[in-house]
Amino acid sequence: MEKRFAGKIAIVTGAGQGIGKGIATRFAREGATVIIADYNGDGAQVAAQEIAAATGAETLGYAVDISQPSLSQKMVDDVVARFGQINILVNNAGVAQTKPMLDLTEADWDRVIDVNQRGMFFCLQAVATQMIRQVPADQRPSDKPADIMNLNANAAPRPSFQGSNGKIVNMSSISGRHGRPLSSHYSASKAAVISITQSAALTLAPYNITVNAVCPGVVPTAMWKQIDEERGKLFGTQPGEAIAAFINTIPLKRAATAEDVAGAIAFLCSNDADCITGQALNVDGGYEMN
Repeated sequence: MEKRFAGKIAIVTGAGQGIGKGIATRFAREGATVIIADYNGDGAQVAAQEIAAATGAETLGYAVDISQPSLSQKMVDDVVARFGQINILVNNAGVAQTKPMLDLTEADWDRVIDVNQRGMFFCLQAVATQMIRQVPADQRPSDKPADIMNLNANAAPRPSFQGSNGKIVNMSSISGRHGRPLSSHYSASKAAVISITQSAALTLAPYNITVNAVCPGVVPTAMWKQIDEERGKLFGTQPGEAIAAFINTIPLKRAATAEDVAGAIAFLCSNDADCITGQALNVDGGYEMN
Protein backbone atom coordinates (compact mmCIF):
# COMPACT_ATOMS: atom_id res chain seq x y z
CA MET A 1 0.00 0.00 0.00
CA GLU A 2 1.23 3.49 -0.86
CA LYS A 3 2.71 5.37 2.11
CA ARG A 4 0.74 8.56 1.51
CA PHE A 5 1.05 9.66 5.12
CA ALA A 6 4.72 8.94 5.77
CA GLY A 7 6.08 11.51 8.22
CA LYS A 8 2.59 12.66 9.26
CA ILE A 9 1.33 12.70 12.85
CA ALA A 10 -2.36 11.74 13.06
CA ILE A 11 -4.70 11.83 16.05
CA VAL A 12 -7.81 9.64 15.86
CA THR A 13 -10.24 9.95 18.77
CA GLY A 14 -12.48 7.08 19.77
CA ALA A 15 -9.94 4.77 18.15
CA GLY A 16 -9.89 1.96 20.69
CA GLN A 17 -12.46 -0.03 18.73
CA GLY A 18 -14.89 0.02 15.83
CA ILE A 19 -14.68 2.65 13.11
CA GLY A 20 -12.01 4.61 14.94
CA LYS A 21 -9.71 1.61 15.14
CA GLY A 22 -10.27 0.98 11.44
CA ILE A 23 -9.33 4.59 10.64
CA ALA A 24 -6.22 4.42 12.81
CA THR A 25 -5.19 1.16 11.14
CA ARG A 26 -5.59 2.69 7.68
CA PHE A 27 -3.39 5.65 8.55
CA ALA A 28 -0.76 3.37 10.10
CA ARG A 29 -0.70 1.17 6.99
CA GLU A 30 -0.11 4.28 4.90
CA GLY A 31 2.86 5.38 6.96
CA ALA A 32 1.51 7.78 9.58
CA THR A 33 2.45 7.87 13.23
CA VAL A 34 -0.94 7.43 14.89
CA ILE A 35 -2.20 8.51 18.29
CA ILE A 36 -5.01 6.15 19.29
CA ALA A 37 -7.03 8.35 21.64
CA ASP A 38 -9.92 6.87 23.57
CA TYR A 39 -11.96 7.30 26.74
CA ASN A 40 -11.01 3.72 27.57
CA GLY A 41 -7.29 4.03 28.19
CA ASP A 42 -6.71 0.27 28.40
CA GLY A 43 -8.55 -0.21 25.10
CA ALA A 44 -6.44 2.51 23.52
CA GLN A 45 -3.23 0.81 24.64
CA VAL A 46 -4.33 -2.59 23.34
CA ALA A 47 -5.44 -1.13 20.00
CA ALA A 48 -2.15 0.76 19.66
CA GLN A 49 -0.15 -2.42 20.27
CA GLU A 50 -2.25 -4.43 17.80
CA ILE A 51 -2.00 -1.79 15.08
CA ALA A 52 1.74 -1.38 15.56
CA ALA A 53 2.23 -5.16 15.35
CA ALA A 54 0.11 -5.43 12.20
CA THR A 55 1.55 -2.44 10.34
CA GLY A 56 4.99 -1.72 11.73
CA ALA A 57 3.96 1.89 12.32
CA GLU A 58 4.68 3.92 15.42
CA THR A 59 1.55 4.26 17.54
CA LEU A 60 0.64 5.78 20.88
CA GLY A 61 -2.33 4.79 23.01
CA TYR A 62 -3.71 7.83 24.81
CA ALA A 63 -6.50 8.00 27.39
CA VAL A 64 -8.65 11.10 27.00
CA ASP A 65 -12.21 12.17 27.78
CA ILE A 66 -12.94 14.71 25.05
CA SER A 67 -16.03 15.93 26.90
CA GLN A 68 -13.47 17.76 29.08
CA PRO A 69 -11.83 20.45 26.88
CA SER A 70 -8.86 20.78 29.22
CA LEU A 71 -8.03 17.12 28.61
CA SER A 72 -8.15 17.58 24.83
CA GLN A 73 -5.75 20.49 25.19
CA LYS A 74 -3.44 18.38 27.35
CA MET A 75 -3.49 15.68 24.67
CA VAL A 76 -2.46 18.21 22.03
CA ASP A 77 0.32 19.53 24.26
CA ASP A 78 1.58 16.02 25.02
CA VAL A 79 1.54 14.95 21.36
CA VAL A 80 3.42 18.06 20.27
CA ALA A 81 5.95 17.64 23.07
CA ARG A 82 6.66 14.10 21.87
CA PHE A 83 6.31 14.36 18.09
CA GLY A 84 6.74 18.07 17.38
CA GLN A 85 3.61 18.57 15.28
CA ILE A 86 0.08 17.44 14.41
CA ASN A 87 -0.85 17.06 10.76
CA ILE A 88 -4.16 15.17 10.86
CA LEU A 89 -7.10 15.04 13.27
CA VAL A 90 -10.03 12.67 12.93
CA ASN A 91 -12.70 13.64 15.45
CA ASN A 92 -14.34 10.20 15.66
CA ALA A 93 -15.23 9.83 19.36
CA GLY A 94 -18.97 9.73 19.95
CA VAL A 95 -21.84 8.23 21.90
CA ALA A 96 -25.38 7.31 20.86
CA GLN A 97 -28.69 6.52 22.49
CA THR A 98 -32.06 5.34 21.20
CA LYS A 99 -34.86 6.88 23.23
CA PRO A 100 -38.14 8.63 22.30
CA MET A 101 -37.81 12.40 22.21
CA LEU A 102 -40.45 13.06 24.86
CA ASP A 103 -38.74 10.66 27.28
CA LEU A 104 -35.30 12.28 27.12
CA THR A 105 -33.87 13.63 30.37
CA GLU A 106 -31.40 16.44 30.86
CA ALA A 107 -28.76 13.84 31.66
CA ASP A 108 -29.47 12.01 28.38
CA TRP A 109 -29.17 15.23 26.41
CA ASP A 110 -26.04 16.46 28.16
CA ARG A 111 -24.18 13.16 27.81
CA VAL A 112 -24.63 13.02 24.03
CA ILE A 113 -24.09 16.74 23.38
CA ASP A 114 -21.06 16.96 25.69
CA VAL A 115 -19.18 14.35 23.68
CA ASN A 116 -20.50 14.58 20.12
CA GLN A 117 -20.85 18.35 19.83
CA ARG A 118 -19.11 20.24 22.62
CA GLY A 119 -16.22 17.84 23.01
CA MET A 120 -15.71 17.55 19.26
CA PHE A 121 -15.63 21.34 18.91
CA PHE A 122 -13.03 21.97 21.60
CA CYS A 123 -10.83 19.10 20.41
CA LEU A 124 -10.95 20.63 16.92
CA GLN A 125 -10.19 24.07 18.35
CA ALA A 126 -7.13 22.83 20.25
CA VAL A 127 -5.70 20.97 17.26
CA ALA A 128 -6.52 23.76 14.79
CA THR A 129 -4.70 26.29 16.98
CA GLN A 130 -1.64 24.05 16.93
CA MET A 131 -1.88 23.56 13.16
CA ILE A 132 -1.95 27.35 12.68
CA ARG A 133 1.26 27.63 14.74
CA GLN A 134 2.88 25.21 12.30
CA VAL A 135 2.03 27.26 9.19
CA PRO A 136 5.20 28.66 7.56
CA ALA A 137 5.63 32.40 8.01
CA ASP A 138 5.37 33.10 4.27
CA GLN A 139 1.97 31.41 4.14
CA ARG A 140 0.41 33.24 7.07
CA PRO A 141 -2.30 35.84 6.47
CA SER A 142 -2.38 39.07 8.42
CA ASP A 143 -3.35 38.62 12.06
CA LYS A 144 -6.15 41.16 11.62
CA PRO A 145 -9.55 39.41 11.57
CA ALA A 146 -10.81 41.65 8.76
CA ASP A 147 -7.82 40.73 6.61
CA ILE A 148 -8.11 37.02 7.38
CA MET A 149 -11.76 37.01 6.28
CA ASN A 150 -11.08 39.21 3.22
CA LEU A 151 -13.22 42.01 4.65
CA ASN A 152 -10.56 44.71 4.32
CA ALA A 153 -10.42 46.07 0.77
CA ASN A 154 -7.00 47.58 1.42
CA ALA A 155 -5.41 44.40 2.74
CA ALA A 156 -2.71 42.71 0.71
CA PRO A 157 -3.97 39.63 -1.18
CA ARG A 158 -3.54 36.39 0.70
CA PRO A 159 -0.85 34.13 -0.75
CA SER A 160 -2.09 31.04 -2.55
CA PHE A 161 -0.16 27.80 -2.13
CA GLN A 162 -0.56 24.25 -3.30
CA GLY A 163 -0.67 21.50 -0.71
CA SER A 164 -2.12 21.65 2.77
CA ASN A 165 -1.00 22.75 6.21
CA GLY A 166 -3.34 20.34 7.98
CA LYS A 167 -6.31 18.03 7.58
CA ILE A 168 -9.27 17.72 9.93
CA VAL A 169 -12.15 15.29 9.46
CA ASN A 170 -15.13 15.28 11.83
CA MET A 171 -17.40 12.28 12.19
CA SER A 172 -21.03 13.15 11.61
CA SER A 173 -23.71 10.62 10.62
CA ILE A 174 -26.62 10.17 8.28
CA SER A 175 -28.60 11.04 11.42
CA GLY A 176 -27.17 14.53 11.08
CA ARG A 177 -28.97 14.92 7.74
CA HIS A 178 -32.53 14.67 9.13
CA GLY A 179 -34.36 14.64 12.44
CA ARG A 180 -34.80 11.30 14.19
CA PRO A 181 -37.71 10.83 16.64
CA LEU A 182 -35.92 8.03 18.50
CA SER A 183 -32.55 9.78 18.72
CA SER A 184 -33.27 13.49 18.53
CA HIS A 185 -30.35 14.45 20.75
CA TYR A 186 -27.94 12.31 18.72
CA SER A 187 -29.33 13.70 15.47
CA ALA A 188 -28.99 17.26 16.77
CA SER A 189 -25.40 16.64 17.80
CA LYS A 190 -24.46 15.22 14.41
CA ALA A 191 -26.21 18.03 12.52
CA ALA A 192 -24.12 20.40 14.61
CA VAL A 193 -20.98 18.55 13.52
CA ILE A 194 -21.75 19.42 9.89
CA SER A 195 -22.36 23.08 10.76
CA ILE A 196 -19.19 23.30 12.87
CA THR A 197 -17.25 21.66 10.04
CA GLN A 198 -18.37 24.39 7.65
CA SER A 199 -17.53 27.15 10.14
CA ALA A 200 -14.11 25.62 10.76
CA ALA A 201 -13.47 25.22 7.04
CA LEU A 202 -14.12 28.94 6.53
CA THR A 203 -12.04 29.90 9.56
CA LEU A 204 -9.04 27.76 8.62
CA ALA A 205 -9.05 28.22 4.83
CA PRO A 206 -6.72 31.25 5.04
CA TYR A 207 -4.16 28.97 6.66
CA ASN A 208 -4.55 26.28 4.00
CA ILE A 209 -6.04 23.82 6.51
CA THR A 210 -8.98 21.78 5.23
CA VAL A 211 -11.91 20.61 7.32
CA ASN A 212 -14.49 18.06 6.18
CA ALA A 213 -17.04 15.68 7.67
CA VAL A 214 -17.99 12.08 6.96
CA CYS A 215 -21.51 10.76 7.51
CA PRO A 216 -21.56 6.97 7.90
CA GLY A 217 -24.72 4.93 7.66
CA VAL A 218 -25.10 1.47 9.15
CA VAL A 219 -21.73 0.10 10.28
CA PRO A 220 -21.86 -3.08 12.40
CA THR A 221 -19.90 -1.90 15.44
CA ALA A 222 -20.51 -1.88 19.19
CA MET A 223 -22.54 1.33 18.76
CA TRP A 224 -24.86 -0.28 16.22
CA LYS A 225 -25.20 -3.34 18.45
CA GLN A 226 -26.33 -0.97 21.19
CA ILE A 227 -28.81 0.69 18.81
CA ASP A 228 -30.15 -2.72 17.77
CA GLU A 229 -30.62 -3.74 21.41
CA GLU A 230 -32.30 -0.46 22.38
CA ARG A 231 -34.71 -0.62 19.46
CA GLY A 232 -35.41 -4.24 20.34
CA LYS A 233 -36.52 -3.20 23.83
CA LEU A 234 -38.77 -0.49 22.38
CA PHE A 235 -40.41 -2.62 19.67
CA GLY A 236 -40.01 -6.16 20.95
CA THR A 237 -37.76 -7.25 18.08
CA GLN A 238 -35.15 -9.98 18.30
CA PRO A 239 -31.40 -9.30 18.26
CA GLY A 240 -30.30 -8.37 14.75
CA GLU A 241 -33.78 -7.57 13.43
CA ALA A 242 -33.50 -3.79 13.77
CA ILE A 243 -30.17 -3.54 12.01
CA ALA A 244 -31.39 -5.96 9.31
CA ALA A 245 -34.39 -3.71 8.71
CA PHE A 246 -32.09 -0.72 8.24
CA ILE A 247 -29.87 -2.64 5.84
CA ASN A 248 -32.91 -3.65 3.78
CA THR A 249 -33.56 0.03 2.99
CA ILE A 250 -30.01 0.63 1.70
CA PRO A 251 -29.78 0.69 -2.12
CA LEU A 252 -26.56 -1.35 -2.11
CA LYS A 253 -28.23 -3.84 0.27
CA ARG A 254 -25.27 -4.02 2.60
CA ALA A 255 -23.92 -2.26 5.64
CA ALA A 256 -20.76 -0.20 5.39
CA THR A 257 -17.59 -1.48 7.02
CA ALA A 258 -15.03 0.33 9.12
CA GLU A 259 -12.70 -0.01 6.13
CA ASP A 260 -15.24 1.74 3.88
CA VAL A 261 -15.33 4.71 6.24
CA ALA A 262 -11.57 4.67 6.74
CA GLY A 263 -11.03 4.77 2.98
CA ALA A 264 -13.17 7.88 2.62
CA ILE A 265 -11.37 9.60 5.48
CA ALA A 266 -7.94 8.64 4.12
CA PHE A 267 -8.93 10.24 0.81
CA LEU A 268 -10.03 13.47 2.51
CA CYS A 269 -6.72 13.59 4.39
CA SER A 270 -4.62 12.91 1.29
CA ASN A 271 -3.14 15.33 -1.24
CA ASP A 272 -5.87 14.26 -3.67
CA ALA A 273 -8.35 16.23 -1.53
CA ASP A 274 -6.30 19.42 -1.10
CA CYS A 275 -9.02 21.47 -2.82
CA ILE A 276 -11.91 19.91 -0.88
CA THR A 277 -13.09 21.63 2.29
CA GLY A 278 -16.35 22.27 4.13
CA GLN A 279 -17.96 19.12 2.72
CA ALA A 280 -19.95 16.35 4.39
CA LEU A 281 -19.53 13.02 2.58
CA ASN A 282 -22.09 10.24 3.02
CA VAL A 283 -20.67 6.72 3.31
CA ASP A 284 -23.98 4.92 3.51
CA GLY A 285 -24.52 2.69 0.47
CA GLY A 286 -26.89 5.27 -0.99
CA TYR A 287 -29.28 5.38 1.99
CA GLU A 288 -29.64 9.16 1.93
CA MET A 289 -30.98 9.05 -1.64
CA ASN A 290 -34.17 7.58 -0.22
